[in-house]
Formats: sequence, C-alpha cells, structure tokens
Amino acid sequence: MVNGMRGTMVALTWVACVLIVVACGGGAQDDDARNDAAGFEADIRFVDLEGLDAALAEYRGKGVLLNFWAIWCAPCVAELPELFETADEFADQGGNVVTVSYDLMIPGETRDTVRGKLEAFAAEKGMEVPILVYDADDYEAINDRFEIPGPIPVTLALDEKGEIVERQHGAAGKERFDEMMRRALR
Repeated sequence: MVNGMRGTMVALTWVACVLIVVACGGGAQDDDARNDAAGFEADIRFVDLEGLDAALAEYRGKGVLLNFWAIWCAPCVAELPELFETADEFADQGGNVVTVSYDLMIPGETRDTVRGKLEAFAAEKGMEVPILVYDADDYEAINDRFEIPGPIPVTLALDEKGEIVERQHGAAGKERFDEMMRRALR
C-alpha cells in the first residue's frame, strides 16, 4: 500500500510540475507569437565602457534618455513601457532612448544566454530601442563614469553635447520621462 501511494504521489507531483510550467509560459506558443518573435530583430550590442562612449557619440546633436536596467530588475521592467512611449512621442523631435543592460553581471551568464534572453524579451515587449549590454568585469567603472551610486533603474538625460542634464534614480513614469526628454532636447 505504501509503495502504491508513493507512486501516486510521484505521478501527481509530476503532473503539478507540468501544469506549473505551462501556466508560467513554458508551454508551446501559438504560431502567431512564434512568427512575430522570429521576425523581430533587436539592436543588441555588447560594449565595455569605451564602446558605450562610442555608441553614445552616435547621438551627438540629439537628446537622449540613457536607461540602465536589467531583465531581473522588476522596477526596471515595469517602467519600460512608459519609457518606450516617450521614445515614440519624441522621436520626430530628435529624442532618443538608449538602454544599458546589466544582465551580464549575473554570475554564470554568458553572452549567448544573455543575448537569447534579451532577444526574447525585446520581441515580447516590442523593444525598438538600442540595448547596449555592459560587458566588462568592472561595474564600478561604469557606475563611476555615470555617477550611479546605487541600484538600477537609473535614467539619465543627455543633451546634444552628450552632457548629463538630468538624472532619475529609481523607477519613473511617463510624466517624468517626458520632462527629462524635454530637458535633453533644449
């Protein structure tokens, strides 16, 4: 009797695990979602501090919101839709949004795994802004360079000369992002 109950418990545990995986999105996607993700190409680049400076130089003469974030950071992910709205709203005025991902800082992550996660995330969210993945051993250097004293998210407003004219430590909303973008575009 005990062996029969143990077998039943194992079977029920297995079924519960399968149901949890499916409920959490681990099951098969429908064909439309799979095709949408397959056709989407995110602008993902791995950069060190010098590469980040070079990427930002491409935006000289324009206003930029530079957002430091990561997939594992819930407040970061929560603010992204409103940040993207600001990007869309100010694009015709020369406003840009560039993101810097800290996803590679997690021990054991590789460029390939991070790229895969970011590609899937970007496709799911329709993320059409550049994703610069910080790829250097020294996170203190980037934090010092941009005066980031604490946790992410952090958003900086850069003017046409690339100078920081406004900063937001912690999550922000649409109104704050719009205010920062207007400041970057002055």
